[in-house]
Amino acid sequence: AVVSTQSTGWQEKCTRKEEIEYMRSELPGSGKKLRPQKGTGSARFKDKRAPNCMFGGKVLGKRPRDYGYDIDPITLITGFSALCTTKLAQGDLSIVDTLQGVDVPALVEYKSRLTAESVLFVTGYAPGLTSSQNTEICFHPGIDLLTTETVHPLAMIQHTVVVMDYLAVRQLEEWVLAIRGEHTVVEQTANTPV
Repeated sequence: AVVSTQSTGWQEKCTRKEEIEYMRSELPGSGKKLRPQKGTGSARFKDKRAPNCMFGGKVLGKRPRDYGYDIDPITLITGFSALCTTKLAQGDLSIVDTLQGVDVPALVEYKSRLTAESVLFVTGYAPGLTSSQNTEICFHPGIDLLTTETVHPLAMIQHTVVVMDYLAVRQLEEWVLAIRGEHTVVEQTANTPV
């Protein structure tokens, strides 16, 4: 559980984004002094970009930065393996023969057969979907299709069911065994095709 938390926390930090907060020198507008320094009875201030004005600039505004950090590959693959084992034990991991050439309506129909809230399809065939298919899949919430190069532990946690094709399983096994320094690949155990 600790390893899974470490690997998913690493992914969250790597994808974290912040909005920029502008400082007074970066805001548009005039730098003209709004009222005289003395004689008005009000507090002194210079221009409308001052931090104490509404819509003024920040004194030390936030800057987007990279929160990512390097993670040990062994920790990453151990977390990945633990998640796959957990999904398989829960019956939420399915292996099919191939996802190559499968269109979006077929994925939607397969999701409806599973009666799951969200399904992650993982294929070993790059690039997975064309640009038009990626646009089409956006209109079907709860369905994602990733390749073995783009899948990560956080995506597996965010989806109820994970469906992999045999090539994706083979590639992930080779990746795990290469990092661990082993060379044995498990024989094919595929379920029914999509």
